[in-house]
Amino acid sequence: MLTSEIATCCKELRLSRNIVEMSEKIEAQSHQEYLLKLLKSELEHRDAARKDKLLKSAGFYTIKTFEGFKFDEVTLPKAVTPEYLKNCEFIDTNTNIVMYGNVGTGKTFLSIALGVEACKKGIKTKFFRTAALVNKLSESKKNGTLSKFMKQILKADIIVCDELCEALHNSSYEKLFVM
Repeated sequence: MLTSEIATCCKELRLSRNIVEMSEKIEAQSHQEYLLKLLKSELEHRDAARKDKLLKSAGFYTIKTFEGFKFDEVTLPKAVTPEYLKNCEFIDTNTNIVMYGNVGTGKTFLSIALGVEACKKGIKTKFFRTAALVNKLSESKKNGTLSKFMKQILKADIIVCDELCEALHNSSYEKLFVM
């Protein structure tokens, strides 16, 4: 009986169903402790939902993490360590990351892992294969929605462009890159 009333109140207050679910699970010594635990649970739930939304809206075609990535097969500049990358410190120092190498060396894997880690830290990220980005920009320009699309892109704190060299070497994009 109380559960449905709590759910109704949550709906009217625009609170999540998490509160309803947690209201039955939380145990506390006092009303204030109960309320505090319930509110903290809701904050954790919202934070997790926000990070999940960031991951979904980033545009990754697959999810890769640092787990299992072998940094010993990658040459990093002296000032860059795996921890520097994993902790997304390059964002704090406004440092661009450019990766190059032969096919199959882990550039895409690492760029996706960096983007996923940024999303987990609550950082707005957008991932594009460069050719797809160029196509989307061209399509948006034709449709008169380029300004709107650019605003969406610029809302991101990090923009990951994968396969840049491939797009630069593709003759059909040559005119778009020459200025």
